[in-house]
Amino acid sequence: MFIVILVALAAISGVSIFLTYTSLQSTEVRLSLAAAQELRSEIREHTNDAVADIGTELDTISKRIQTAASSPILLRGIDSEEARILLDATAVGMEEYVQSITYLDSNGVLLYTTEAELLDQIGSDRSDTMYYLQAKERNQPILAGPFLTENNRMSVSVLSPVFASSGSSFNGVLAAIIPIESIVDKIGQQLPPTTGKNQIFIVATDGTIIGYGDETAIGRNIFDEFRVRNEIAGRNLQLMIEGRSGVFEYDALDGQRRVAVYSPVTFSGAHTWSVLITAPASQSETFASVINDQRIFTIVAVILIGITSAILMIFILMINKRLQMIIQKQNVQIKNQLNELQDAYEKLTEQDKIKDEFINVAAHELRTPVLPIILSAEGLSEDIGTDNSKIEIILRNAKRINKLTNDILDVSRIKSNTFRLQKERTNVKKLIEEAIQDISFSKTAENKNPNLKIAFESQLPESKLEIVADRSRLHQVLANLLDNAVNFTDEGTITVSLQQNKDDPSFVEIRVADTGKGIDPSVRPRLFEKFVTKSTAKGTGLGLYLCKAIVEAHGGKIWAEDNSVGRGSVFVFTLPTNI
Repeated sequence: MFIVILVALAAISGVSIFLTYTSLQSTEVRLSLAAAQELRSEIREHTNDAVADIGTELDTISKRIQTAASSPILLRGIDSEEARILLDATAVGMEEYVQSITYLDSNGVLLYTTEAELLDQIGSDRSDTMYYLQAKERNQPILAGPFLTENNRMSVSVLSPVFASSGSSFNGVLAAIIPIESIVDKIGQQLPPTTGKNQIFIVATDGTIIGYGDETAIGRNIFDEFRVRNEIAGRNLQLMIEGRSGVFEYDALDGQRRVAVYSPVTFSGAHTWSVLITAPASQSETFASVINDQRIFTIVAVILIGITSAILMIFILMINKRLQMIIQKQNVQIKNQLNELQDAYEKLTEQDKIKDEFINVAAHELRTPVLPIILSAEGLSEDIGTDNSKIEIILRNAKRINKLTNDILDVSRIKSNTFRLQKERTNVKKLIEEAIQDISFSKTAENKNPNLKIAFESQLPESKLEIVADRSRLHQVLANLLDNAVNFTDEGTITVSLQQNKDDPSFVEIRVADTGKGIDPSVRPRLFEKFVTKSTAKGTGLGLYLCKAIVEAHGGKIWAEDNSVGRGSVFVFTLPTNI
């Protein structure tokens, strides 16, 4: 129950948190999309309006300059009062953009200016100014610049050449000097305050920044200023230089996401500069109500989660306290039961020890009278000189008792860790042949299975036949396996093969295959345990257990397989050569 309540608490809390998180994320996404769309539209609209106003204003200034430049009053000479009134009147209404109206003669000498600070320089040579050179070279109204004025202000000039009355010779230039910062200021005034910290760039057709609030950026390339890090921003800046308009977003160097809008400025129908405006891509105040609603929902959801979790925790603590009391009582009962089981285990261990000692003593005591019985029976058989069935029965059963007592003693040694091997150099082929000879003699003597044959195959070269092993113990393994094969095979052939192990050449492999009844499936998983035999019908079940212990004591392995001929079984064991 405790686990169920915890799972319920986790599920309720998880669902509540998931719903809160999902709602918050959904609202943020909608706000971001809506804010970005609104911001793009707003900046683009105001940028286009500002750029259009600049183009219109430049064209207006150009027309007024051209009108004044072609006026007969100006052609009659600047010394007349009418000419000065004309130039002063031309500057009226353009003060927001135009710093001064300047008139140079055909040699570049300053004849007149509306800028009070330059009045003392009337008569000076200005033939090296950019706007004079461009006007003289092109002989048509143009937008010249950018260039630095006497007060180090980056400026442009709307100018018109002045021709002689005949209309064929250059007679000077009339120019309206426009500081670029006044254009930047005018654009900034037309942008809405909701767009945040705006950046306004005036960019020439070669990508050079000619207008910006930070004077250190003027004269640099726009690509260097932006330090373009993605393909989209770079492509948009290139389009801007080519005279296109557009909108894109980028990551500024301070990590802030910004929106950039660019639009071309035209003069007399030709692309002159481009205006680039950037602003933070932040949410606008129009979405404040939506954000507040989301915050209220989030607070309510968190409060509900907290209340629900607190109630469930209190309930769980109460149940947990009750469970602890029950567990304490059960612990006392379990402790008492463990003490009782410990006492029972100690008694069983003591009884098991007594049983082992009794079996060991009984085996020793049995072996003492059995050996004289065997010797006496063999001597009696030799004295009588003829086959006597009664003597054979005595001798056979005495040998069985002797083998059983030896097996019991070996099991006892294995269990008490006193089982030891007496290793020596042994010819494994001869050992197998001797074991086959002994079992064949025993089979003949006992008239067992006259139709059964035992075959031996050796695939080992002479150089591989010697191993280091306990000869008597290996004879015991072979005798047990051959005896089992004889006992469980009525007819056919028992095949003993000697070969090199395929998986590890440092081991020899001995296989004993019969064509008997095979291995009972019910005993296969426990075949090499004590008191388990191939079939539930024969044997004490100690032979295979001893075989396994002897083989593993030599460092080898033993296992059983089904015979590939379709009937019978195969017992396989490996031995290290140790040479």
